[in-house]
Amino acid sequence: MKSQTDSDRLRSYSNILTNSTFNNLIRNHNKSYLRSKINKYDKELLIDNRLTYKDYFSYIYSVLKSHYRSEYVYKNYLITKLLSTEYFSSDFTILNEFKINKSIADLVLINGTTRVLEIKTEMDDSRRLSSQINDYKKAFKEICIVTHFTLADKYLNITDKSIGIIAIKDNSLDTIREPMENNSFDNTVIMKCLRKAEYTQIIYSYFGYLPESTDFNFFRECIKMFQKIPSEKLHVLMVQELRKRTIRERMVLLSQEVPDEIKHICFCLDFKKDEYQVLNKILAEKL
Repeated sequence: MKSQTDSDRLRSYSNILTNSTFNNLIRNHNKSYLRSKINKYDKELLIDNRLTYKDYFSYIYSVLKSHYRSEYVYKNYLITKLLSTEYFSSDFTILNEFKINKSIADLVLINGTTRVLEIKTEMDDSRRLSSQINDYKKAFKEICIVTHFTLADKYLNITDKSIGIIAIKDNSLDTIREPMENNSFDNTVIMKCLRKAEYTQIIYSYFGYLPESTDFNFFRECIKMFQKIPSEKLHVLMVQELRKRTIRERMVLLSQEVPDEIKHICFCLDFKKDEYQVLNKILAEKL
């Protein structure tokens, strides 16, 4: 196989394992994109009439793990680990791609404390890392870089000792450096990363009332009230609100009923029970 063809194939596999592909499969009942990729790159697999779509997703994921470790591979590995019995027995919340100031945190874990997992693959550079870390410190207590074990030393050297380093090697997560707790929060930044229902609930919980204001000035008045909440107390109230974003029943379905290769996609799309039934039916179908 020519290298260019091989690169195209790997990018194609990466595009198959995306939210848009599975949204089309499950919610629009449309297999056309997926079938076109199978016919273009893996027509020989159709000879074996025993192979299912589940087998195919498992196959392309294994190829990506070995030859094209994109951000999806890392995120999916982390979600699979976090949903395993070792972790999932604890009461925790996982937030995906959480916007904070000018950055987007790959994963945020809430379990007593708050921890950002910032993924850096072999395909990434570190140019924006400093600004990302500065943004994350405005709202969260712990920050960890998750990277390939061959890059652990690089990130140890370019980050200060408060930043945790977690290395992925084979099927293990190794903590190279534990994160230190951060308390330098920015109340305004925290408010702006929350939904209206969340920040108004925080204000009501702390003050017992909401600002009397026109709709035009309401946000500005809320910011003023946020400034009066002690930052440590605000962090506690923020955690209480963010925990409400996770629907526990769906997380249980995700942990128990979804093949490891597509857990992160299903986590992002937040399928309902009947949609998981559609998914499982498709996974069992022959190619």
